[in-house]
Amino acid sequence: MEQTTYRIRRAAPEDAAALAHVHETTWRETYIGLMSEQLLDALTADARTEAWRRILSGETSYLATTYVADRAGTLVAFGSCGEQRDPDFVAAGYKGEFAAVYVLATDQRRGLGTRLMAAMMDDLTDRRLTGYTLWVPRNNIPARSLYEQLGGTLIGQREDAREQGTLVEVAYGWPGPAMHGEARRPERARSHGLHPPRSFHDDAYRGL
Repeated sequence: MEQTTYRIRRAAPEDAAALAHVHETTWRETYIGLMSEQLLDALTADARTEAWRRILSGETSYLATTYVADRAGTLVAFGSCGEQRDPDFVAAGYKGEFAAVYVLATDQRRGLGTRLMAAMMDDLTDRRLTGYTLWVPRNNIPARSLYEQLGGTLIGQREDAREQGTLVEVAYGWPGPAMHGEARRPERARSHGLHPPRSFHDDAYRGL
């Protein structure tokens, strides 16, 4: 059987439309049953494409670096990382964050999540943003297992209560070199009003 080849590379502005497609598909695959259809349908394809264009062009207040995995020129996964935005995590010594990690269901269990995480860890380390965090739905067991295999430890939890239900997320942390042996949990795990979860690049999507 021929082995599928994937390439991990940094995303460019011309990837915006393809990224929007992967984002919408993986968003539904990940959150269906955890969010209402109204929330899942909140953004149109055009809005997602424009948001990604702004992110990849550096036009947002949050400067994220995005990496993609492509299979024969087709995007099938992506991950974004950047400076830590949660003040509680900053106070606890975490300087960077993984803002999003998504892999299409058709291409999961092929090491893409691990490769994207490795690329982002290298990126954040090069930017001296050591100590990383990531939010994930509490019921997303496959993703949580991956993060634990990669050395992440639970450091927080938050809930978003909505009319359609409550989404519970947990945070994983990877302490930086200076934090080993003295890694701290944030003093409190704040509840954020998801609009949508922070992994959705809230700065870029606000107002769309």
